[in-house]
Amino acid sequence: MLINSFCRYEDGYLTCSRKSEFAILRDQIINKTENVFHRAVVSILGECGIGKTTLAKKLYNDPDIMKHFEVHAWVCLPPHIRFGDYVEIMYKQVSSQVPEAPEQDETVACSPCDGETTDKELKLLQHLQNRRYLVVLDGLSNTSDWNSLFGVLPDDNNGSRILLTTPLSVKEINHIGPQIARIELPCLDIIHGEELFCQRVFGAKEPPQIYRSKAYYEKVHQISTGLPLAIIVLAGILRSKVIPMEWDDVFKQLESNGQPKPVRSIWCLAFDDLPHYLKSCFLYFASISENVIVYPDRLVRLWIAEGFVVPKKAETLEDVGFDYLKELVSRGLLQVMEKDAGGCIKLVTIHNLLHSFVESEAQDSCFLEIHHHANVLNPNAVRRLAVQNYVDTYIHIPNTFPKLRSLLCDFAEDQRSSSSFGGQQPHSLWGNLAELCLRSCATSKSVGSDVLHGLHFLQGSRFLRVIDLNGLKMQKLPNEIGNIIHLRYLGIRNSNLEELPSSMSKLDNLQTLDVRRTNVGNIVDEFWEIQALRHVLAEKMLLPKCLVPLNNLMTLNGVVPLNSWDEKLCPLNYMICLRSLSLAGISELHTKALSVALKKMEFLVYLNLSGEVLPSNMFTDSSMRRLQVLILHELSQLFVDKLAMLPCLAEMELLDKSYTETTLFFPERGFRSLKNLKLQNLNIQKLMIKHGAMPMLSILAMHGCCNLKILNGLNGLEHLQEVVIYNMEETLKLVDKKLFSKIKCLATPTMVTGREGGTGFLVRMAMPADDKQCIPVALESRGSDLEDAGPVVGKATDDIQVHYGAGAWIRSSSE
Repeated sequence: MLINSFCRYEDGYLTCSRKSEFAILRDQIINKTENVFHRAVVSILGECGIGKTTLAKKLYNDPDIMKHFEVHAWVCLPPHIRFGDYVEIMYKQVSSQVPEAPEQDETVACSPCDGETTDKELKLLQHLQNRRYLVVLDGLSNTSDWNSLFGVLPDDNNGSRILLTTPLSVKEINHIGPQIARIELPCLDIIHGEELFCQRVFGAKEPPQIYRSKAYYEKVHQISTGLPLAIIVLAGILRSKVIPMEWDDVFKQLESNGQPKPVRSIWCLAFDDLPHYLKSCFLYFASISENVIVYPDRLVRLWIAEGFVVPKKAETLEDVGFDYLKELVSRGLLQVMEKDAGGCIKLVTIHNLLHSFVESEAQDSCFLEIHHHANVLNPNAVRRLAVQNYVDTYIHIPNTFPKLRSLLCDFAEDQRSSSSFGGQQPHSLWGNLAELCLRSCATSKSVGSDVLHGLHFLQGSRFLRVIDLNGLKMQKLPNEIGNIIHLRYLGIRNSNLEELPSSMSKLDNLQTLDVRRTNVGNIVDEFWEIQALRHVLAEKMLLPKCLVPLNNLMTLNGVVPLNSWDEKLCPLNYMICLRSLSLAGISELHTKALSVALKKMEFLVYLNLSGEVLPSNMFTDSSMRRLQVLILHELSQLFVDKLAMLPCLAEMELLDKSYTETTLFFPERGFRSLKNLKLQNLNIQKLMIKHGAMPMLSILAMHGCCNLKILNGLNGLEHLQEVVIYNMEETLKLVDKKLFSKIKCLATPTMVTGREGGTGFLVRMAMPADDKQCIPVALESRGSDLEDAGPVVGKATDDIQVHYGAGAWIRSSSE
């Protein structure tokens, strides 16, 4: 797992102000100075906003630390997370880094503190046994589950480490052990604080003379008290002020504020300083639980549905929404957790201090009603309702919300949900939403089905624009959903939803339908006549023939052709403005029409195709010049040669037998922009890089390519910085001995030989930075896990015949 692409300030923050702490912690983690081989805890303590997570991320991504551990996991901890969620998050990350463990036997230890050990706990334990691991627990707010957690993190005396960030005091974590390092971060002194401030405001430029002469930073330090987060947010306010008088006004407001906590006055001023169009967008983060990392595409779609995004000439609403996001980041109010290969924001989060402020501001201004353990005091006035559930609870919910415009629910469903309330769950949106609110807002209690059926409060909420439900156990929507004619956004994810009613076709204002990670396979044909549609995201929904132009449709992910296509009756001909397309089940009945349709899609950025036969001639057309991400399932050398012509490809991964031949050639002068290449579990024996190919390649990672024996052509790659080799047991011959200095790590006892056949060097138990094993949250999947498309039936004239496989993942940089 890797967290990368920090905000610009973070490297400077660590280089200058936390250099000594970083060095001490790194040495303790990799066991450089002491022979401590037992599993041990390394703790970073300090108040909120002090920079604990920033320091932990830098440690986590340090090359020496990455090489030292076989398995890595990062767990962000919301304040009410359950022990089962700890395990689930870690298991998802760890299982993607290790081979399948053997079946559980009687020798595997169970958690010593639980009467029962779940299947996930046992599997996690199996995956970690006899492997050196690093687990980061970010934001630990209580230690009630600590002993249980230790039960699933084995101690094999191999130097495994748990890196902990917490606002708790030394006294509160004293019982956690054994601890080998514990650092409490202080606020920044005036010198280091000014370095951080100037970097945020002026970048690499020298501060102007007037900044020095008026001693501005002394005022900054006095107000911020040296708290890094406060310095960053205050810098975000001042960086947009170009006249010294404007700076003076800011300091005057802060110095005369009179609030008992001067740091909070910075949050207030930062919010007041926002343009009106950004205030609602910022307050919307109150609907998201604390310490949660956010996928911005969904966030922007919600902003659009709410009406927050103001149209601009020659820009899509989505582009404008992302500009809003970038502005909040530049002001220091949001933190970028990861960027993609093109430099675009992939993951963001909001700091806990700012989240608390936003939550308070949203409720005080009646922007949003948030439910944890409290009643809705005035249901007649509620316009937006957010329910954030982490425990089984009960509360009385009023019958109607006549003014409700938005319902946002994040339901942490557990395995007991289907039976917790006695009897079968009602197959109704209204009944399940009532159950959701019952379970989300008070003490755990068994609730009878008669109570659930009596709370149909959403039937009186006909003005809803947004319904976003995550984790509900439901099978169908009621037909009455079609009466909510103002609905713009309908998201029902992570549920067993199986069907959508025919009344969906009446939702003329619907912009987004998101039914990913559900069982929805069909929708009424008339749905595809809704002109307002912008985004349709599913798993394997049938796509019928449609003859109505959908010029606003930008995203169509997780669909399967219902019928055969011809060039005139292909539904994609009426969706030419698509930016993202994920299509499965492609056969000879679709390829020619698909090729024609793809040539019309000048704005296509993301493309995911799988099936028996894929069209190859699409890569020769100029319409593909904007393509940034390409996912194909099973390809040959002929396909690779065509991909080599794409001008903007920056990252490419060939995974899990997705390449069908034994020799992989990268053609001369091909892949001109490729920077990162990963080969995983391929059956290739030779990797041949022709002269002039991949001139910008920086990182080559190979995993599980056990038959690979020859690498030829690497010595001509001037920009090559790292060659990462792991889980490869065969001897690998490198033509150029200079490459030894670039080899980063080997995870198994792999022998590397030089030109003369002499042994290179050997490193055990190392793990590379795999930047597809990302932040520990349920990210929105751009594509979908699609079913086998069936056997090969032949080969068309200009098509490439393929066998369905695990997939090749390709990403390109933006223009």
